[in-house]
Amino acid sequence: MVDPDSTARHRRVGVVIPARNEAARIGQVLAGIASRVEDLPVLSLVVDDGSSDRTDEVAREHGARVITHAINLGKGAAMKTGCTAALAAGCDVLVLMDADGQHRASDLPAIVAPILSGKADLVLGVRRFTKEMPATARLGNWGLTRLFRLMFGASFGDTQCGLRAFTSEAYAHVDWLAIDYAVETEMLVRAARAHLRTVEVDIETIYHDAYKGTTPLDGLRILAQMVRWRLSR
Repeated sequence: MVDPDSTARHRRVGVVIPARNEAARIGQVLAGIASRVEDLPVLSLVVDDGSSDRTDEVAREHGARVITHAINLGKGAAMKTGCTAALAAGCDVLVLMDADGQHRASDLPAIVAPILSGKADLVLGVRRFTKEMPATARLGNWGLTRLFRLMFGASFGDTQCGLRAFTSEAYAHVDWLAIDYAVETEMLVRAARAHLRTVEVDIETIYHDAYKGTTPLDGLRILAQMVRWRLSR
């Protein structure tokens, strides 16, 4: 049960969805997002990152506010564009969510609840590394998650999951420079160093496309970035 006084301190939830060529799924994702979460209004904000299909049109048809990158700038860049716009629109609880259907909109109340109750600055979705996750992704996520603990002394169950929420104040601490798939890891490096209160929430492991998302090459790039971040301290 969320403390009403705690909820009242917040004004609006912004759900930021970076998307590239997701016309086939973005509508279903947006259709599942309620207009209110825990009595707070919700803004669905899609950043179309240089799509060549109808991603932007479908998103608008489903009531989202859409910002379009004329060219593909990368997931991290799209997330930053969306968060900046959400803050300007008066959102002080920000949720990051993928556009490909890997995250269920029905998990949003559980993701924002620890923030609204005052128990967390940052909330992370955690998937189970089961057979529902493609083998290469399972191995890569497992390895990066454990290397993160060894390198930065902080333990998170799933460093690569894109479903996460944070307050506008926490955003100032986790605000990232990465424009690619290293963005999720960089956020956690910054969160660990800022000693943000972090809560993890179990979510279902959903993969519709084995070939999409972080590739083995992306994983190596993330590892290289992790080494740089470790040495920069």
